[in-house]
Amino acid sequence: MKPLIDRREELKALEEWYNKGRVALIFGRRRVGKTRLVLEFIKNKRAVYLLAADSTLEYNLAKFSEELSERFSVPGLRFRDFEELFRFIEGRSDVDIVVIDEFGYLVKAGALPQFQRIVDLILDTKKLVLTGSTISAIESKLLGYRSPLYGRLDLVKKIQPLRFHHLFEWFPGATFDGAIAVYGATGGVPRYLEFFSKCTGDEVEKVMLNPDILPFRDAKLIIEEELPEPHRYFQILEAIAGDRTRLSEISHVTGIEPHKLPYYLGVLRDLGYVYYEKPLLEGKRGIYRVKEPYFAFWFRFIYPFYEEIESGLKTHAETYFRKNFNTYLGQVFEQVAGELVLQKIKHTRAGRWWKGDTEIDLIAIDEETAKAYFIEFKYSSDVDPEADLDRLKKKTALFGWKKDTRKEEYIVVAKSFKRQSSQATTIDQQKLHEIALETLNNEREKY
Repeated sequence: MKPLIDRREELKALEEWYNKGRVALIFGRRRVGKTRLVLEFIKNKRAVYLLAADSTLEYNLAKFSEELSERFSVPGLRFRDFEELFRFIEGRSDVDIVVIDEFGYLVKAGALPQFQRIVDLILDTKKLVLTGSTISAIESKLLGYRSPLYGRLDLVKKIQPLRFHHLFEWFPGATFDGAIAVYGATGGVPRYLEFFSKCTGDEVEKVMLNPDILPFRDAKLIIEEELPEPHRYFQILEAIAGDRTRLSEISHVTGIEPHKLPYYLGVLRDLGYVYYEKPLLEGKRGIYRVKEPYFAFWFRFIYPFYEEIESGLKTHAETYFRKNFNTYLGQVFEQVAGELVLQKIKHTRAGRWWKGDTEIDLIAIDEETAKAYFIEFKYSSDVDPEADLDRLKKKTALFGWKKDTRKEEYIVVAKSFKRQSSQATTIDQQKLHEIALETLNNEREKY
């Protein structure tokens, strides 16, 4: 098993909670590594780990009874409810922490009112860690104002996928190109990364188009479990992943009436599948984008060919992948490189900007110094920065913020350049790689 990658901040938060709190909630999308994190945390602690099943309360109580009976060598344990189970644990001097993994299944089965009484009346000397993967259930039933556990959670931690720079910790010696390819397909989700033996674009095709392993079908499983009317959401996400990002475009492609779309899009936004982007400092209507690279990749390269691939007919999918994957990676490069470049720029606000047919990949402004950085990305080699700079300057004239008084700096980011520029800062892939490794080292030193 690989060493735990990243999660230094999360482990620190759990240790601090352990010293002063009682109830913690660890949640996040499936496959992100919540169980691994919690198991690492309770290592060398006196803990009971219970994994809930997607079944009835009676089934889970019987399951937990058997596990605790075996764990503590107490034959015939049979708990009638969770309050009785926790009274048993509260009476054990050899237990400090109880972990209930996939607590969302118990919430779904109706156990939540019992846990309010458990926390208020029974838990005294023990700590309770709850984890959950069903985001809709967790956020509505556990974190809402009307939740029986409202105000009783001392730590609430949402676990995110690994960030791009963590791929260089997962795959020591990986190239920047390889990391972009693998990140663009997996979004840094640890469970998917486990299927990769190499950090290369060729490995992406081999892993992601393989119908026999998890990454191929997981998006389908997650959405079908999380959402009612999943076919509607499949249609919408496929449209957005295919660059139909405006409301009218999504409606046209999916056949869903425009007045009904905001409901579905609102659900997808609340659950973190898509986000709404408006041009920087503009109040104009924006566009929708798929938030997580794994879902963006899946709906672009897998979903349209799902049945074919599942039947062993991969030719169309492979042809489409080889023709379009590099174009898709241009968008991934823009996102990743943008985050890395912004680490080196003093700014107060940043984002993409567009007006009509004119678009600037990234603008960062510093309101304190009235300075604007105009940034263009090219996922290409041997780029001529002067040619790009001329086009960029023409576009910046349309950006209205402090137009007559601002200081301007131009940045062109590409895989490599054929020459340097006297008027713009050029950042190539080697420099981006250095920033990523520096970020990783800074994290290690901090935690």
